[in-house]
Amino acid sequence: MTYVLSELSETIAGLAQAAAPLLVAIRIGPGQHISGIVWSDDLILTTDRLLPEREGYTLVLSNGMLATARPAHRDPGANLAALRLEQPVEAIAMDASARDAVGSLAVVLSADADGSPMVRLSAIHRKAPVTGHGVVLDLPGNWLTPGSLVIDPLAAVLGMGVDGPDNTAVVMPFRFLARFAEVTGHAGRPAIAQIARPRYAPPRPVVLAPPAVAPPSPGRDSPNPRAVPATHDRRAWLGVALQPITIPEALVARAGQTSGRMVVSVSPGGPADVAGLRVNDVVLSLNGQSTSGANALRGFLDSCRIGSRVEVRLLRDIAVSQVSMIVSEQP
Repeated sequence: MTYVLSELSETIAGLAQAAAPLLVAIRIGPGQHISGIVWSDDLILTTDRLLPEREGYTLVLSNGMLATARPAHRDPGANLAALRLEQPVEAIAMDASARDAVGSLAVVLSADADGSPMVRLSAIHRKAPVTGHGVVLDLPGNWLTPGSLVIDPLAAVLGMGVDGPDNTAVVMPFRFLARFAEVTGHAGRPAIAQIARPRYAPPRPVVLAPPAVAPPSPGRDSPNPRAVPATHDRRAWLGVALQPITIPEALVARAGQTSGRMVVSVSPGGPADVAGLRVNDVVLSLNGQSTSGANALRGFLDSCRIGSRVEVRLLRDIAVSQVSMIVSEQP
């Protein structure tokens, strides 16, 4: 049996978490904000139409920290504005998407007032009325937070979401943003690290919790048809689901390997949760054993591991660290 909807749900959640550092909330009034895109370590792109004229702006980053920025360049005709951060941040790189065919899925990401990501799943409804000026999404324009980031299911960037004519939600193409950033004074794209994402048709995540063993079928040799599995059927449990990924090239030297397994979900209260693992961490090794390979994790599900300590080497954002995890019994 396949779990297509479950995989889709996990993919969208993973994309939202991975792309969150690209989003900022720009305060424009009491209880009001618009979204912005972290284009580089000191440049924020947003929509011009709703951005008030000011000498400085207060922004909320995805980690909840406040930042200040000053106006850099505005183009009312293109409905684009750029802000220059007073203190640079670590930006993550973006790839331009070529998946703009009508009917293709699109993930619309915007910043909430506290900087955390908000998500809408949409599809490309039609091409924009002006040839080459982007696409129109199948959601009303007033549902779209101006300045939203629109990506495809592989995390490549389609562009910026803006409200269009007749209450439409229009995606301003990536190339428009790049051209505007170049005019503003940033000729290149950010190059710290790529958004972690599967390359193509990702396999289902490996859940480190094996399926429950079915009790024996009632029969002549079964004195108790409700008997449960014996104690030797106990299985170890780490409480985490992992997705094989390729380590971004910029981080290979730091990680010391080219592949690992990204955390896509953590069971509340489980060993991984207690150890502090988070969604989008990349697990590099367990007890010094690489997590790459189809059977790399099988040995950690044996009952003899229950109660033992496992040293987890992981990549979080751009830093490598190590945590300890106590293996428990499958609940």
